[in-house]
Amino acid sequence: MSKLPEQDQRPLISVVTVTRNLIEAGRGEQILAALDSVQDQKFRDIEHVVWDGQSDDGTQELLKAAIQKIADTENPIPVQYICDADISLYDAMNQAVQRCAGEYILFLNSDDLLAGADSLLDVQKALEPDKPDFVYGETVFFDDEGNRRHARRLTPKSILQRLPFGHNAMVLKKAVFQEMGGHDLQFRIAADYDMVLRMILSGHSGHRLQRPISLFRIGGVSADTDAAGAEMAAVWLKNYSQFCDMSGYTDAQRIGWYRQGHLPVRVSGAILLKTLSRPAIARAAFYSLTKTLRRKAQFWRSY
Repeated sequence: MSKLPEQDQRPLISVVTVTRNLIEAGRGEQILAALDSVQDQKFRDIEHVVWDGQSDDGTQELLKAAIQKIADTENPIPVQYICDADISLYDAMNQAVQRCAGEYILFLNSDDLLAGADSLLDVQKALEPDKPDFVYGETVFFDDEGNRRHARRLTPKSILQRLPFGHNAMVLKKAVFQEMGGHDLQFRIAADYDMVLRMILSGHSGHRLQRPISLFRIGGVSADTDAAGAEMAAVWLKNYSQFCDMSGYTDAQRIGWYRQGHLPVRVSGAILLKTLSRPAIARAAFYSLTKTLRRKAQFWRSY
């Protein structure tokens, strides 16, 4: 069957960037750098969708001028600018995805960067020919002083305890994101972890790209460790109740799991026993179980 004309024009990847009152936050230069990092890509079969949550500090004017400047260049990557209301960062992301034409989605924060000009070319090579549900890359953290930390130890086996790769280092199918219902808006910090956890628990699989996709500027809402711990505890309650009775654990106990970096033997064991026929999840549960037992044996360890 031949493709419809609009299917031929569909980009492979939609890069989604969410903004609001960046000038007020002192991040005007950062969003311009993020825009440039997309335009610098050697792989051109992409679009950049910029969602602004009705900024009222001059950010709208800054973005419009920058996007017009891009449009006036030779062979620009198209930028779709949307200014509309949203109730949170993750609501803005969810709404922006609905406007994306790409087969795959990459979330790029307004103060982050694509790792290099070859980043999305490397992603495209990783997507072909199998078209996995998602591709994830390594994480590079950086700050305004030029410090960098490259995290290379990536394993989806750690998904039961934490997000094993950066949200901005993952390219996933738009159809999968929509199937999962997008980000759960009850979470304001850990909605990305919740979404990836649900995706893997439901059987979706991906490929590893052994190089960075995006650079992550240190800081942001998830830097609030107390709030992040409380949300992680709520994510676990939501997702692990299908495997075992979680009612016997208090919020404080589950927040303790976050601080300690491992789950109780009973929880990991229950997930393992109920997912023996699902290898990817069973491996994650076994990894979690052995990590807990190893740490219990380290009686000298403090958390």
